[in-house]
Amino acid sequence: MTSTTEAADYLDDNNAFCEKIINEIYAVFLKDPDLTGFEIIPMPSNTNKSPVIHIEHNLGLQSWCVKYIYEYAHRLLLRHKAECQKLSGGGGPGQNSTNLVGSSSGAMLSSTTGNNAIIKYLNCAILINPDVATFWNLRRQLFAKNRLDITKEFQFSAVVLSKKPKSNEAFAYRRWLYLFQSYDAIDWAFEIGLCEKCADKSTTNYHAWCHRQWVIMKAPQLLKFEIYKTEKFIRKHIHDYSCYNHRQFVLAKMSETSFFDEHDEHDFDELMQYTGSLVSSTVATVDDLLRWLIPTANRESLNESKVRSFLFCLNLAAYDLKLCEELKSAYGESLAFENHRRFMIKFIIDRCRSAPSTLTQDTNGQCSAMCNQPMSKITKLDEQDSAFIRAIESNEQTRSTSQHKMWCKLFLGFDFE
Repeated sequence: MTSTTEAADYLDDNNAFCEKIINEIYAVFLKDPDLTGFEIIPMPSNTNKSPVIHIEHNLGLQSWCVKYIYEYAHRLLLRHKAECQKLSGGGGPGQNSTNLVGSSSGAMLSSTTGNNAIIKYLNCAILINPDVATFWNLRRQLFAKNRLDITKEFQFSAVVLSKKPKSNEAFAYRRWLYLFQSYDAIDWAFEIGLCEKCADKSTTNYHAWCHRQWVIMKAPQLLKFEIYKTEKFIRKHIHDYSCYNHRQFVLAKMSETSFFDEHDEHDFDELMQYTGSLVSSTVATVDDLLRWLIPTANRESLNESKVRSFLFCLNLAAYDLKLCEELKSAYGESLAFENHRRFMIKFIIDRCRSAPSTLTQDTNGQCSAMCNQPMSKITKLDEQDSAFIRAIESNEQTRSTSQHKMWCKLFLGFDFE
């Protein structure tokens, strides 16, 4: 009997301690609307001080108490979910659906405050382990009942990402929240910045880059800035291929939407230099470029804005070919450089092959069937291919290892045998 009483007293003390810490964390969220970061601070033992640290809009939790806090919050949340399921399944009026903790802790949530009180447990559980979909779904349910403020939810998910930058659940929650925001109220530039911070903290951050691509799809006006931002990121993280892949996505999206920068004053210098170096001829004007790139096209039927986009995108591809050589010279061989270079070569060839049809289309943003074909569907060159493409073939042959030969054959239609 004594041991049972002692165990109950210990459980009550432990629950009271956890409740105190959870309330402290919740108080930080209430009093600091500019909270930006969360971190678990290594501290193996109790120092008889509060484990909750709040400094300059950053929240810290000492590691020694994490296990107890998480187990406590986890237990309450699962019990809350079970009680909700009983109610939704037709539980009788005599059932008590608000007792989240049990008699051992003495914590009872009334029917009018239960949804509000559960938020503090969700905050702690998600901060410690943001990969549990059940917790995020509980937040969605509370938001749907108007128990949560959308601005604070965006803030909370950003705080979660400061600790776990690869949290797919946090990114998915942000995308879900945007369903309830008007387009004009969304700060897309902030969303791009958040993705960049997460990618900067964790290499090959697939979820951050996917979220960034989702943003670009929603706000294509940001395409222009992505060219400069991604180059800056690449020069900082030269072996993180995720950014190269995103840059390729941006270029493909520019081509698909017939994008060009009206304020660009470079006049396609990179493309002229690249073309001239291949064909061993002076390429100094737009007419020179078009004569080499699309020799079979009817110049009078070309859409001017599409031609401008065509040259703009190819100029960026030529710039990236030069960038790859620069990085290779500075840092040595890298599979990231080689794969990015291959994408740009294929992009240039595909665009030149499809240009006679795509540049005369009336509907902006449409891409030819060739643009949408998988790489394995690209056919071999025929007699109508331009001298420019044949010059690329000759240039690739000089670089060709056996592996590169196979790639050129499969994806470009070049056959060096």
